[in-house]
Amino acid sequence: MKLRANGGISRRDLVRALPATAMASALPIQSWAAADVGSFDRRQWWKHEYRILQTNLREIDALEDPRTIARETRAFGANVIVSNIGGIVAFYPTQLPLHYRNPFMKSDFAGEMVAAAHAEGLAYIGRFDLSKATKPAFDAHPDWFMRNRDGTPREYAGTYQACPNGGWAQEYSLQILKEGVERHDVDGLFFNMTAFVRTDYSGVDHGICVCDNCKRRFRDLYKLELPRTEDGTDPNWGAYQQFQSRIMAELSAKARDIIKTARPNVPLMDFFGGVVARGEVQRRVSRKAPEWPHAMGEQTRALMALAPGKAFSATSTAHMDYPWRQVTESTQNHMLRFAQALGTGAKLDLYLMGTLGDQDDPRFLPPISRLYHWHAANEQHYAGLEPGARIALYNMGSIFQPAGTGLARYGNNAQRGAYQALVDARLPFWMTNGMQVAKATRDRAYDVIIMPHIMTLDEGDAAALDAFVEAGGLIIATGYTGALGKDGKPRSIPAMKSSPVGSFGQPRDGHGWSLDMSKAAIPMGPGRMPIDETFFPVTPRSGATSLIPFAPDQRFGPPEFSYARPGDTARADAGALVMAYGKGHHVHIPWLPDWLYYRDGIDAHRVLFESLIARYAPPPPLLLEGAGPIEMMAMRQPAAGKMLVHVINYSGQRNTHYGDPVIAQGLKLGVRGLVGGTARMLVAGKAVKGKQRAGDRDHLWFDLPPVDTFEAVQLTMI
Repeated sequence: MKLRANGGISRRDLVRALPATAMASALPIQSWAAADVGSFDRRQWWKHEYRILQTNLREIDALEDPRTIARETRAFGANVIVSNIGGIVAFYPTQLPLHYRNPFMKSDFAGEMVAAAHAEGLAYIGRFDLSKATKPAFDAHPDWFMRNRDGTPREYAGTYQACPNGGWAQEYSLQILKEGVERHDVDGLFFNMTAFVRTDYSGVDHGICVCDNCKRRFRDLYKLELPRTEDGTDPNWGAYQQFQSRIMAELSAKARDIIKTARPNVPLMDFFGGVVARGEVQRRVSRKAPEWPHAMGEQTRALMALAPGKAFSATSTAHMDYPWRQVTESTQNHMLRFAQALGTGAKLDLYLMGTLGDQDDPRFLPPISRLYHWHAANEQHYAGLEPGARIALYNMGSIFQPAGTGLARYGNNAQRGAYQALVDARLPFWMTNGMQVAKATRDRAYDVIIMPHIMTLDEGDAAALDAFVEAGGLIIATGYTGALGKDGKPRSIPAMKSSPVGSFGQPRDGHGWSLDMSKAAIPMGPGRMPIDETFFPVTPRSGATSLIPFAPDQRFGPPEFSYARPGDTARADAGALVMAYGKGHHVHIPWLPDWLYYRDGIDAHRVLFESLIARYAPPPPLLLEGAGPIEMMAMRQPAAGKMLVHVINYSGQRNTHYGDPVIAQGLKLGVRGLVGGTARMLVAGKAVKGKQRAGDRDHLWFDLPPVDTFEAVQLTMI
């Protein structure tokens, strides 16, 4: 490998040395070449344990050699490449006059890229961005593109945002798709489809599109005028939301028909998935700090719960944010994301701007390449994984939606607080939702379902959840869960019959209130548990029991007066209610310990969830002991009768910073129902025998090796 005069390694030389460089890192693997041996079928790549590298090509990347790009992708450890075909820029000699042709292209770059990928045994996913067009298209048909409320076109950096109701989206972009797909022997497709986008790359919110096409179609379909505001208060806003979904579904169907005709066996990767689904995890500097370190695990759980059984990956974006697309994310952040992906059974997926050989700072690549090769050598342990957790977090899709208003404003952070509490309690969990809860409850997939401030609940979901409790399950609901109907209006009685709540009162400001943990009916320890923000008073149902009483109100202000007056009585409200229903229990907490845990991280709020689960749910199949911020994930491999447990080390993550984790020492994994007494440590590459403890006949305990970013423990179960 050549050195530059300043002593640095050239970018291209570093990429060429990736397999050798990867071997010098801390993750032990077999020879990278040996890991490539297998029966990978690029025509059915989604049925394999695939590893994606997306090269988001710039115009100038057409000067690169496709054969070199393909060889480097294979050497990196990927077996699937995502690369540009057309849309904003054509990477092939298009015959469509308004399809902007790459001026740096010498021949059919996309065609050569497909051939080079196939020569290397890679599956080729063709990328189209049909959401925008260049100025010649706008000049020819300005009515095809979005209009702001002041009448100006939605333009950014010389590109014009296509309106989903305009001719570019409805006709011309589909001609581009047809031409590109018919011309190129792709194995899959991925594109940034046109949408009703409001914000641009700088994060400026331009509001809804008010072009003549939108006005006409909305009037034709709903007999209404477009909303006058974007804050959700316009009476036509609900119909407009339905309108957006309807138009996008129509466009998606048109695109799928074109693909099916031209390439009938080629899948389209999209967010929710037909055959295969794909998401994206990235940093946005506009988001309020601190950085949410569980973005990958949250997205993979939520989307795989929406489409169970579908192959899924969420690509880890290499760049920081739109304005800094050449500034790379830290290696440690990528590795932590990928550990979460593997722990949920999702695939490895990396998204680059440009090619491997043209990264301004390529230092993040060798560790990721090493992980890709490690996964190739261990992919048989990841085949056919299914959720193995016995706890489910009910998700309303809030990770894909902006924060609401009114009482709904608590929804996102209540979800994340419950998520964080389960992670910190080392309780493996999955997600469920309104689309899947009936099946999940019928199949007895879970022992516990946590519902963090799920305000709106329809009758079908409520009935499924009642049946879940009646059969022996535990529901833990917080806040205003079940208080609203599907139409968003308050119910006269809560949605679920199993709920210990008879009716809701008017929400109150609970700032400064606290509960007396020492008097709780479940083990909570001494001290006070703080309540803040909104309290949701309830009238208990007959048969409901109070679990935690209030402490007398404590004045606050000057220290001299910060105490409860002697003889003052505590408010009569219950801090939590429980009711037996059939063989199970339903707990309702009429405030937001999840939201508060996300904000404050106080142990008492997490312990509340832990104590309720310990009291009313079956004993967990897995226990993890030892110090450190560690998450435990559990997946099953039913065909092999095995379980795969990931132990993930977050000690390198501090607020927005991701650094090298402190090696976790002395962790011990306790397992129920294990066959044979031996566990395989896939990262450490060794087997460990279990030990029984005196007085504990239920578990075998395993001493885990030191854990860097993660360890994967394979268990053979009954």
